[in-house]
Amino acid sequence: MPLIIQLTDDEKFLWKDLTIDEVHRLAISNAKDIIAIGFDINKTFIFADTDYIGSSPVFYRTVCRIQKCVTFSQARGIFGFTDGDCIGKISFPAIQAAPSFSISFPQVCYQNCH
Repeated sequence: MPLIIQLTDDEKFLWKDLTIDEVHRLAISNAKDIIAIGFDINKTFIFADTDYIGSSPVFYRTVCRIQKCVTFSQARGIFGFTDGDCIGKISFPAIQAAPSFSISFPQVCYQNCH
């Protein structure tokens, strides 16, 4: 069973006063720190959202399925969104939830999860 680690650089971009380039640099630095701990490289998949989502249609389809199941009212109640929040914040929980489903990573899980 692989260990999948999601680096939510997009979340940091949406909630903090940082540029997209800064949060991506921080994600790469975080990945290096995680690798330095000594996880087995053959059993660990680390990805940054800003890199992976655009290159994985399967992951994005999982995000869309989650988005369709959650109403704005539910998301607002759970996360406390306000009318002043950007739409990125509202859609982000589905992105963060998608790695919970092995179907999001066919290149990793179909070889190692069965």
